[in-house]
Amino acid sequence: MKLVTASNLKIGMVLASNVYSLDDQLVMKKGTVLDEDSIQKIKSFSVYNVFIEEGSNKSEVSQSHEGPLPDLTIPYSQRIKESPEFATFKADIEKNADALKNKLQYIVNSDIPVNIDSLIDPVYTLLEEAGGTSGIFDMLNNLHIYNDEVYMHSLNVALIGNTIARWMRLKESQIEIVTAAGLLHDIGKTLMPEDLLNKNVPLTEYEEKIMRTHVTRGYEIIKDQKIDEHIKNSVIMHHERLDGSGYPFRLSGNRIDEVAKIIMVANVYDDLTSMRNNRKPLCPFKVIEAFEDEGLRKYDPDVLMTFLSHIVNTFIANRVRLSNGLEGDIVFINPDHLSKPLVKVKDKYIDLNQSDNLFIEEII
Repeated sequence: MKLVTASNLKIGMVLASNVYSLDDQLVMKKGTVLDEDSIQKIKSFSVYNVFIEEGSNKSEVSQSHEGPLPDLTIPYSQRIKESPEFATFKADIEKNADALKNKLQYIVNSDIPVNIDSLIDPVYTLLEEAGGTSGIFDMLNNLHIYNDEVYMHSLNVALIGNTIARWMRLKESQIEIVTAAGLLHDIGKTLMPEDLLNKNVPLTEYEEKIMRTHVTRGYEIIKDQKIDEHIKNSVIMHHERLDGSGYPFRLSGNRIDEVAKIIMVANVYDDLTSMRNNRKPLCPFKVIEAFEDEGLRKYDPDVLMTFLSHIVNTFIANRVRLSNGLEGDIVFINPDHLSKPLVKVKDKYIDLNQSDNLFIEEII
C-alpha cells in the first residue's frame, strides 16, 4: 500500500485501511472503491493523507473488485438507499423501534429499575452499522419517512445526541448519558392520547397544552429511578430554550441542564426533518438556516455550532434541487453561511451565498 494525499486521490483507487477524521471517527471503511462523492467526503473531513492499495486504478478495480463500480450518474442519496448497508440499517432500526416501544411501556407500567446499559446497547449497534458518526446522517437523511413521534423519533434523537456528544469530544461516560437521555426524553408521550399523537392537522391551543404535559408526566415516570440526574433533567427540560421562551418552566441560560441542551438540538432537528401526520419533512438545509437565524438565542452556542459545522459536511456530494428547479451536487460548504453551499450544476458552479433568492429546496 502507499500513502496518498487527499488532493491526489483518483476515482477507482481502493482504500487500504480505514479512514478516520481528526477526532478519530470512522469516515470510510477499508476496501472502499473511491468515486467522486467519496473523494469529496474524505476532503470535507479535512483528512490529509490516506493509504491506497498499491497499483489500484480504475481499470484494475473494474477487473478485481467485487461488484461493479458505482454509477456516478445516480444521485448519492439513491445509491445510499440501494446499498446493502442501508437495507440492514433500515431493518434493524425498525426492529429496535418496536423493542424500544415495549421497553418504555414496561418502564411506565412497572416498578422494575431501568437498565441503562441494556437500553442503549441497540444505539451503539446501529451506529456501528452506519459506519460511525460520519455515516449515521447518510442513513437518517434517507430514512425520514416515518411519522412515529415517540419510538422511532426517540431512537433518532439518541443517535443524533450520541453523535453531537462525540463531536463535542465528551467522555464516553457522558456520551452514554446523552444517549440514554435521547431514548427517554419523550417517555411522557406514552401517556398522551393516541388521537393527539396521530392527528393529521395542527393541534388546537387546548390540545397543545395537553401535549406539553408530556415533559412533566415523563419526569414523574422516571424521577424515582436510580439513573443519572442529567437524564431526568433532559426529560423535563428538552423543550426549554436559553432565552426563556420554552416550557414547562421558562428556564434560561445555565439553569438548563447541560445534557438537555444537547437533546433539545437533536430533538428539534429530527422532528423538523422527519415525516409527521400533518406535514412533510423539511429539507435539512431549511432547518440549518433556521438554526443559523435564531439558534444562538435559543440554543447553547457550543452545542449548536458544533452540530451545524459538522452536519453540513455530511451533505457533501449529495444531489439537491434548487428553488429554481435546477439540480446539482454540493461541492463546498460556505463556513460563513452553512445553509448556503456551493453547488455544481452540470459545468456551472452556483454560490448560494451570492444568490439572495436561491436556496436548496430538496435533497434528492
